[in-house]
Amino acid sequence: MSSEQKVDIKVMVTSDRLKASLVLVQNQNGVDLTFENVMNKLRENKIAFGIDEEVIKRLIKNPVFGTPVVVAQGKPPGKPVDGKLIYHFDIKREIRPKELPDGRVDYKDLGIVQNVRKDDVLVTMIDPVDGEDGRDVFGGVIRGQKGRKVNLPRGKNTYIDADGHTLKAACDGQVCIIEGKVTVLNTLEIDSDIDNSTGNINFVGNVHIRGSVLSGFKVVAGGNVEVDGIVEAAEIEAKGNVVLHKGITGMGKGKVVAGKSVFAKFIENATVVAGEDVQAEAIVHSDVKCGNKLILIGSKASIVGGSCKVGKEVEAKVIGSYLSTTTDIEVGVDPLMVERYREIRKEMAELKENIKKCDQGIEVLKRVEAAGLLTDEKREMLQKFTRSKIMASERLKALQSEFEEIEKRLEERNEGAVKVQDTIYPGVKITIGNVCKLIKEPVKYCRIYREDADIKIAPYA
Repeated sequence: MSSEQKVDIKVMVTSDRLKASLVLVQNQNGVDLTFENVMNKLRENKIAFGIDEEVIKRLIKNPVFGTPVVVAQGKPPGKPVDGKLIYHFDIKREIRPKELPDGRVDYKDLGIVQNVRKDDVLVTMIDPVDGEDGRDVFGGVIRGQKGRKVNLPRGKNTYIDADGHTLKAACDGQVCIIEGKVTVLNTLEIDSDIDNSTGNINFVGNVHIRGSVLSGFKVVAGGNVEVDGIVEAAEIEAKGNVVLHKGITGMGKGKVVAGKSVFAKFIENATVVAGEDVQAEAIVHSDVKCGNKLILIGSKASIVGGSCKVGKEVEAKVIGSYLSTTTDIEVGVDPLMVERYREIRKEMAELKENIKKCDQGIEVLKRVEAAGLLTDEKREMLQKFTRSKIMASERLKALQSEFEEIEKRLEERNEGAVKVQDTIYPGVKITIGNVCKLIKEPVKYCRIYREDADIKIAPYA
């Protein structure tokens, strides 16, 4: 029997201290192969963790000689999880044309700009998790590896939120990665023309185009737009100013809309709308509207053909031409205000009509209700009419006060003037407020203004 066996018991431990093995060698001068003697031997060797008593019992029952048998196993340390960054924008953005619902492909909307708004979350940092501590067969602690920490890739115009784990945009702009850092650019610089390679541009900040804007393309900006080249039959829309260093040849289709002012070398066959001023060297056969002043500068400083509607004042060297080109100049009333006035009037009429229809519906359903014949479906209709009426009435009230404000300002504004430093030619029609004058003879060096119900021409001052 195994209990009569005399053996030498040897203990071996691996270099990583995670395994302890027994080697039994038959020796008549050794000790009895008993559970107790084995445990004592392990204790002598300071083996204290992960001892598998079942394996030891089996070994005593069926001894194996000369071969190591693993009787204790430590617990290896857990693997760490490194910290990581989650990007809330497309970092591998591929420029692809958009497919339209009808299956055609729009090569103008390439979506090359990723716009973000101030305080948008750009990157979230997840903390690392350290590996769990392990234990060796001696009961000693094996320290788990530490997870690698990552840092938020903070670039220009971004900030780290108070939580320390979120990178946010410090301004509106285009988000991109520059030298590994997340950056928000509030000016989009485009070193080429706006054409099929760039597609249309829609950007929340300023846009600076070093090339031209080709026909059929559109640039929309939440800030200013500056174009170094020429603008063809394209559209430019900016909440701020628009600066066209070489001007616009619109071919009857080009359009520039600015929330503030437009500065252009020339404006030809185009539509220009500005909340404040328009300044150019020459305006030819164009439709110009601005809320404040239209100023022509440079050697030509001329307006020929088309129509100009200006809030306060027009200043030019030449208006019209010796060929008696029809040219309309209207001053003294902000054209954008007039447009808004018309829009409000139209919307107010629609709202009143809507309220009238709601009232009729409510009246009919109330009669049905009084007769006790109101179904669930009809009750829902009654609620819908009532809600619709409340919303329309609130909107009407808001529009009413804006309408009255504009009306008051329009009545006050009749003090426009046209200043001509050289010649105004026949064919030019001047309107100030609601009074018109057609120029029949060339007039030099004059100021045209309104006095009561007449338009007067005085020497330029």
